[in-house]
Amino acid sequence: MARRYTALEAFWETPELIAICFELMDKPTLSICARLSNRLSEHALNTLYRDGPGYLQIFKLLGVMKTDGASMLYSYRDDMTPAHWDRFRHYSSRIQSLAVHYRQDGFLNISDGAMIDILATLPQGEVLLPSLRKLEWEDNCHGSTFPFITIMFHNRLQDVHLKVDDIDVNIILQHLARRSPVIKTLHPKMNETPVRQRFGFIGMQNEIAEIVKSFRSLHSIALPPELYSVDAIRNLSFNSSLVRLWLTTFAIKETKVDDRERQREIHDRSPDNFTGLRALSLTSVGLINLSNTPIAGYMAGIVSLHVEILQEDHPSGFLRLVATSYPNLRDLVMIYAMWRPPLTRASFQGSSTMDLLEPLLSIRRLQSLVLDHPVPPNLSDADLGRLALAFPELKHLELCVQASGDHQEKVPTLSCLLPFAEHCRKLIAIGIYIDAAVRPPIITPEKKTFAASLRVMQVFCSRIGEDHFVVDFLAAILPPEAELTLTRYSDRLVPVVGKLSNHFPPVDSDTDLDDTSKKHRRRWEEVSRLLADLRSVRSLLASGRQHNEEA
Repeated sequence: MARRYTALEAFWETPELIAICFELMDKPTLSICARLSNRLSEHALNTLYRDGPGYLQIFKLLGVMKTDGASMLYSYRDDMTPAHWDRFRHYSSRIQSLAVHYRQDGFLNISDGAMIDILATLPQGEVLLPSLRKLEWEDNCHGSTFPFITIMFHNRLQDVHLKVDDIDVNIILQHLARRSPVIKTLHPKMNETPVRQRFGFIGMQNEIAEIVKSFRSLHSIALPPELYSVDAIRNLSFNSSLVRLWLTTFAIKETKVDDRERQREIHDRSPDNFTGLRALSLTSVGLINLSNTPIAGYMAGIVSLHVEILQEDHPSGFLRLVATSYPNLRDLVMIYAMWRPPLTRASFQGSSTMDLLEPLLSIRRLQSLVLDHPVPPNLSDADLGRLALAFPELKHLELCVQASGDHQEKVPTLSCLLPFAEHCRKLIAIGIYIDAAVRPPIITPEKKTFAASLRVMQVFCSRIGEDHFVVDFLAAILPPEAELTLTRYSDRLVPVVGKLSNHFPPVDSDTDLDDTSKKHRRRWEEVSRLLADLRSVRSLLASGRQHNEEA
């Protein structure tokens, strides 16, 4: 009679299950497993070395290193032999991703002699890390580091994120284009040096425009605003695989759209340009410049557009272009780049008006709309009602949420929420600068309240009156699970250069706030707390409304 495997024996005979189990182990446990048996060792080593141990540690895998007492530079103690490379390949072939940061990894302490040893003895036809697919490199040392990074490039590398000195950017990208032409993601960032600040970026822009021609398999590219040009965009337009083009400090979270649906929506577009492009992020200057070229006509398939506005009057110059050139948008985010001169809160002369937003009403498929303006909007409740009617698919709305200071004669009140509750039944998040000092109406049983999909209402320091009127209104109109949150920036943003915290203060910071704004912020914090405390009561109210509707 054949012997039957137990479940435990079957587990140890199933490589996929062993691999999953090892994913949950810490490094000390994996190190122990690597010494138990040959079969377990392979799984343990794969997990241990998949994410590279660090640049310097990789070099130490090749041979014993010593440091010079005076320079503190690392060099190899012994001459490199084929046996060293055989042992190294046992580990290095498992490394699939590597993150190098100048503060955590002393790659600059590797001596020239050690680099020469590696380059001179590397077996013919081999690369240092043959399985490496993702490379993240951040350097802020203001030294020429491209020899350290280019040794990692090879033709199977797919995902590259760089942050290096501006004087190194172009030469590194030239080497990358030659050695890794099939990468799918390229996100270079740069540290500006005094030399570049003095002489500018025109020469670099021309070189970048030529370099991007070599990357024919790109799915996503993010270039610093200083490096791209219309020529670069034109050259990228012939890349049929390009899905995402980011040319700003931030990008945005994108709405997923079925590709078949997207293709049905595209008409009269050249089949040879931007055939796959879905997401575009650029400055208002870049968008206006594009409008003077045929390229804008090739982008009808874009579903996500993010614009960083550099001058107060720019929206009036590009919003009509947006409505006509990108009719299939699902996401539209427009944010004033307050972190870039010459924009300051004191420099603004006007605010958002219905005349300004009117062209957008034709983009009926919009699901996410964000307009971040530092000045309260000059919009009435009736104007907001028109927006609600125009965008029945809306899931995310932010309108001047972080605005502060004196508002205009017209400004939305709490009543402006009612049309969105009635007509935008897919809303997940909503944030509008609201004058909550105007007493809201009583919510009667026949009034439509927000659908259960709503999870967040965003506020910051807009005007607010008596707390209990605001709490009563919001408790009646918001679903019980929805939260009232205070925020200093849109949660739709994704950092491209640096971190969000580098450009926006925390929500409890008093930066750019006068005493009145600070007082309003404290009162909104209290309203948020009270609404959270009333969650069980709100649940009962919602159940009662549902019972009445069913009856």
